[in-house]
Amino acid sequence: MTSLYLGLALAIAATVNAPLAWLRALGNLIAAGAMAMMAWSIVLANRDGTFAAVTPGNSTPAILNGIAVVLGVGVLLLLIGIPRQFRRDGGKVPPRSTPFAYGHLTRALHWASATLIIAAFTMGLFVAILPEARPERAEFLTAHMAIGGAVFLLTFARMFERLVRKSPPNPGPVHGAHFLLYALLVATSVTGLALATAPIKLLGLSLPNLPPEPIAAPLHHIVLPLLFLVFFALHLAGAVKAMRRMAR
Repeated sequence: MTSLYLGLALAIAATVNAPLAWLRALGNLIAAGAMAMMAWSIVLANRDGTFAAVTPGNSTPAILNGIAVVLGVGVLLLLIGIPRQFRRDGGKVPPRSTPFAYGHLTRALHWASATLIIAAFTMGLFVAILPEARPERAEFLTAHMAIGGAVFLLTFARMFERLVRKSPPNPGPVHGAHFLLYALLVATSVTGLALATAPIKLLGLSLPNLPPEPIAAPLHHIVLPLLFLVFFALHLAGAVKAMRRMAR
């Protein structure tokens, strides 16, 4: 499962802003397929009794169903946007960011991170409700930790690129929101490493787990996910403008 999502993230990052129109259209299809796959896993959880077995009052199934709706809308938007890929000029994007345009590297890191963040967040919610006796829980947990480790590394790559390269100017609140997102992602990854009972394996590398901290569990399982949901909702408010800039 980990390799599948890492491969999807790489494919989306390489194609969504490619110079050739057919590659960009393929990127839309791959992204739509990835989102549809995640949404379908939530639909199956409704149909096979997974959500019905959750303790009454637990809001996690409702959150997952909400995510499925958002993913479904995303699939439709991606499919509708395919014809537009054949009308726009994709050859004016610089390799690295400039004060006038985001570069291919920044865009690739953006889309790869977005893909993996959604996957890790969804898997983490499944881990929270699946009984330990369910064999797929261990698979979800392993993939959640590995993909979270990949997000951790990508976040540092994004911060480094943003520090060393000038990018198109943003209003102060938007600029601050970007770094708040980075801080949130780093905090989520660090608390996850503190909760891990063994080193996390990722592409042959071993991310060391941190010394356990009592505060890590409530932060990782409650506080940070809630903050992430609030931030994501605020981010969606400006998503149309942001997506137009990242797709130009």
